[in-house]
Amino acid sequence: MKHFTCIIKLAYFIAASAAAADGMRFPDDPAVIDAKRHFGAKGDGKTDDTDALQRAIDASCGMDPAHRGKSNALFVPDGTYRLTRSLVVKSPLGPWLYGESRDGVVLKLDGGVKGVTSVLRTHPNEKGPTSADWFMRNLRHFTIDVGNNPTVDGIRYYATNSGCLKDVRLRGRGKIGVNAGFLDQSGPNLVQDVEIDGFETGVLSQWIWGQTLSRVTIRNARKVGVVVSANVVAIEDLKVDNTPLAIDIQMPNDWAHWCGVVALQGGTFRATGSAGPAIANRGVLYARDITSDGYRQLLAGDSPAGTIEGKEIDEFVSAPGRKLFDATPLRSLGLPVKREPVVPWEHDPGKWLCADDCGAVAGDGIDDSDAIQKAMDRAAAEGKTVIYFRGCGGGDPNWFTLSKPVRVPKPVRLVTGLGWARILGDKDGAFFVDDDSVPRVKFQNLDSFGGPPVTIMNASASNTLLVESCGVTIVGDGGGDIFTTDCPAHLHLKKAGQKCWARQLNPEGASDTGLVRNDGADLWCLGIKHEGRGVRFATTQGGRTEILGLFNYGGTTDEMDPRPSFVVEDASFSVAGMREIAFDQHTALNKVRERRGNETRLLDKHAEGGWIAWPLFSGFK
Repeated sequence: MKHFTCIIKLAYFIAASAAAADGMRFPDDPAVIDAKRHFGAKGDGKTDDTDALQRAIDASCGMDPAHRGKSNALFVPDGTYRLTRSLVVKSPLGPWLYGESRDGVVLKLDGGVKGVTSVLRTHPNEKGPTSADWFMRNLRHFTIDVGNNPTVDGIRYYATNSGCLKDVRLRGRGKIGVNAGFLDQSGPNLVQDVEIDGFETGVLSQWIWGQTLSRVTIRNARKVGVVVSANVVAIEDLKVDNTPLAIDIQMPNDWAHWCGVVALQGGTFRATGSAGPAIANRGVLYARDITSDGYRQLLAGDSPAGTIEGKEIDEFVSAPGRKLFDATPLRSLGLPVKREPVVPWEHDPGKWLCADDCGAVAGDGIDDSDAIQKAMDRAAAEGKTVIYFRGCGGGDPNWFTLSKPVRVPKPVRLVTGLGWARILGDKDGAFFVDDDSVPRVKFQNLDSFGGPPVTIMNASASNTLLVESCGVTIVGDGGGDIFTTDCPAHLHLKKAGQKCWARQLNPEGASDTGLVRNDGADLWCLGIKHEGRGVRFATTQGGRTEILGLFNYGGTTDEMDPRPSFVVEDASFSVAGMREIAFDQHTALNKVRERRGNETRLLDKHAEGGWIAWPLFSGFK
């Protein structure tokens, strides 16, 4: 089985590498900013490109009057861009930055610079306090070279609810590769397919509200790979090489209720004669499928479960798990995990079609359903593969409205915003992937942003739906797989046997029935943060829901609100690595309500305390 898994991973790697080798391309459109063509960046490794790239980032965020005050996709062609100070994201929204290729685009800081704390910072401030309202940091396909600047971070990363640092490499003799704790507030956000080489610390994740690390590789860190403190971090497939300590889970100021909480699935840690452990744990840890080599021991910690002297972890829980029924095994569900399949990028600009040019008009108050369907039908007739919307921005009204079903026909495989499209759902407004769609359809950069969310539905028997960086409602009403990545979204799986993999999912709001509902499907989640009151997850009708890493934030103003956070009705549910925090409110009275046949049991706050950190809850036969 392990050999078969390796073959599958190799096939995905080859496909992803082939897609990356071709580089990114965009149509010549007002919604696309080219850092060289429009702002004069040279990328020759000699010219100081700091001012040009800073102006381009500002323009992507709609801060440049020449770009209509709207969001735009920023394309950075291959080249080495010399920097002499930090690039800073100043806007609450954006940017949408796409390098042509990860290895071809290099943002290189001069050596020996003074007064620079990071090569790239996604917040205008260097220190807090600040609001949490900084969204949609989308940063993809480039390399940051910090050079020989041992006090400088690669990226100071601040993003809330939706933020994606993806297919990025960070290298050099710097301090922290990805510093996600510099403001002591942020999250949740996603770091995916990122490589970090040569820093003192690979990733710092502290005092923020949830973070997801998916397929991160850290090499040659001088002190530690990943530091987690006062945060919940969900991690999959972490690789740490030639680093004295792979993961350090801390307890700041000896405050047990603020300890680091980690849910780790899949890890490979290697060192040469390290005197310490691979993992040091003073907080809450759930881990499975971990191997280490070259460390004195795999795990050292003062938790009830103690230490591990060997080289492998099948499944580890740092403190006793919780359950409501005696027959329930104290383990996570262990659902099969799939990574997102590759949807090939369209390199032919002639196969892109703008919905705006087919009659869709943002902000005019007229329903855009017919115009968007017209764009889909025209794409089908002309063999176009991408439908895109020019980016929204400015004051309200600034949205497209969808009140009727819009079906995605062949050969359309990508529906996207450049930078983001605000689409509100009204009545029966929804995008449909069905049996007449291509085998893999991807939606990206669509968001309701405070309005009624539009629905994206997979009603196909076998076609796959991928939803990335979208604030929408995602519905499964068929048999095809669903993948959600970096989505502040609600989710409803209606059909038995359908499967969904969610990475960095942030559902918010009040609900009596569940922000996430699983009625008979399989749902695997890596990194959840939710906010509001009432039922968060409901799993029924034989469904199976597994969560790794969950931040339950908000609480209720009514101490006696009977609605539980999690509902399990003749179904299977597990959550590993969970924290609940409520500021100036009450934590949920009932944590879990589980029904087996005619018997219903409750796990409530009186048994668990107000501020809680769970290593594991199991609710299944």
